[in-house]
Amino acid sequence: MPRFAACALTVVLTAASALAPACNSTPAVDPAEQAAQMKKDLANAAARVNDEKWQEAENMLKRVLEVEPSNPEAQALLAKVRLYGDKDPAKAIELIDKAIAAKGDVADYHATRAAALEKSDKDGDAAASWGKAAQLDPDNGNYGLHQGQALRRAKQFEQAEAVFREVIKNDEAVKFVYSELGDVLREQGKLDEALTTYAKAMIKYQGDKTAHAGAAQVYEAKGETQKAIDEWSTYIRMDCCSDFSNNVAKKRIAELQQGRAG
Repeated sequence: MPRFAACALTVVLTAASALAPACNSTPAVDPAEQAAQMKKDLANAAARVNDEKWQEAENMLKRVLEVEPSNPEAQALLAKVRLYGDKDPAKAIELIDKAIAAKGDVADYHATRAAALEKSDKDGDAAASWGKAAQLDPDNGNYGLHQGQALRRAKQFEQAEAVFREVIKNDEAVKFVYSELGDVLREQGKLDEALTTYAKAMIKYQGDKTAHAGAAQVYEAKGETQKAIDEWSTYIRMDCCSDFSNNVAKKRIAELQQGRAG
């Protein structure tokens, strides 16, 4: 090849090399496209969490967190995966605390934290988190119901009573709130008021068997044995074979009958 032609070819190849993109370069990311994909992944992950498809949800959430490690919605959803899928409340609390630190005004985040605390047997702390959820979303009476239940388990009966009464005032249709109120009244020795409240529970929700168990215990405390036996019997008809029915209700009937016979 003549020297001139070779030089010309070299110039052309050099110019082409300068204009061509490097083979190892990464294509530019369109921020709008990336944001749209994250939004889609979060929506799909939330649906998978609701359907208890934990691994599918986690895969989507990991994609979001690779792009935005501190995304609070992804952290909160992953906390649910850890809590309900992996049965790991400690890890769930770690994740949900990060989400709350970034965005503390979401009621569902505090509800997730409360549920994780309950699984850790920290009912007092759980009650506080349920209370925060109720404060942020006062129209959701179930948050107040859970708060009162946590207070009852923590044996803070007066505080639980106040919470249940507030729930009833705002939305008496919240299921089981009357039987829960009856329980904390009974625990405080307010037996007649507890009976009245259990009666309301039976009228409001005819399938609420716990109201009959509560009424049975009140009648026992009042020394009205036959009425206690009747209520325990009603409970057993509604719940024939659970552990509570076999190990508590049926035994109480036998003991009451034996005591009356003796």
